[in-house]
Amino acid sequence: MNYVCYLGSGQRLDLTNQGSHTIITLSQSGPGQQQQSTNRYLTGTWTAQPTVMQAGGITVITVFSATKTTQIRVQGQMATLCEQPLNLQGAQSLPLEQTATESPEPMSPLEPLPPLKMGNMEMKMKPMEMRLGNMEMRINDLPQSVQQQPTSAANSAADNKPKRFCGQCGQAITAGDRFCTQCGQPLSS
Repeated sequence: MNYVCYLGSGQRLDLTNQGSHTIITLSQSGPGQQQQSTNRYLTGTWTAQPTVMQAGGITVITVFSATKTTQIRVQGQMATLCEQPLNLQGAQSLPLEQTATESPEPMSPLEPLPPLKMGNMEMKMKPMEMRLGNMEMRINDLPQSVQQQPTSAANSAADNKPKRFCGQCGQAITAGDRFCTQCGQPLSS
């Protein structure tokens, strides 16, 4: 037995009884977004049509089997099994429609995002690059043989010197500078 219930705000609830399991699929679609979650509960084979009640943003599904009555609480995209029976006084009953399909239509695959661009910021994923104004960051997918090229002794000696930067703006400074060339901040020796 399969049922569908529309909870409002673009949210759809699909109930399926497979053997002694109840399968709950929550789907939500809106402009530019789709969400779907599926939960399986051991409830027993249904002996009657389930009921769906709604009160204060909480939806309660009641499933009837030969051995027990099970309540499942739905809030947003989360469904949880109720340990204690809930008081449904004043809750609104929602209509269920019986469906012939085994499960809801599958979600369509999402297309990859195009390069992100906002003002003077640009971001690409393959290879990962980010540009903001005149700053640039890149993570290359270079083979290790290219990355591990030998360096000259002069380059390695220059690299061993600690680099200094302005504490105010981050501009690189040289050893003889008394003031930052970028922001004018006095530098300590």
